Amino acid sequence: MTFDHVALVSKNIKRAIEWYVEKWNAEIIYQDETWGLIKVGESKIAFVSPHQHPAHICFEVDEEFIVKNLPKETFKGHRDGSSSCYLRDPDGNFLEFLYWPAKQEKKNE
Repeated sequence: MTFDHVALVSKNIKRAIEWYVEKWNAEIIYQDETWGLIKVGESKIAFVSPHQHPAHICFEVDEEFIVKNLPKETFKGHRDGSSSCYLRDPDGNFLEFLYWPAKQEKKNE
C-alpha cells in the first residue's frame, strides 16, 4: 500500500487548479468539470465536486492487499481503468483504496 493522493472538495475545480498552478507551480494531470488532479512537488491533490466524492486520503493497493483486507465486490470501476472503494476510519474520515487492474496484470507477466 502506498500513498496516492489527498482529495479536497471544491466548489469551483477550475479556479482551484488555476490557483495551485499560479501559486505553487502545480502540474495539471487531469481536469474536467467534476474532477481534477494535480501534482505539487512529489504529491498529488485531487479536487472533487461536493456531491460526487467526499474529501479523502487515497492509497494505491495491489490485488494481494485487497484479498487480505477488503471485499473485492466493494470496488467500482472508473473511466481511467482504475477501480476503488471508500471506507471510513474510526473518526469518520474517508479513505479511498485505488487499484489498477492493468498494472497488476503487467506485474504478473
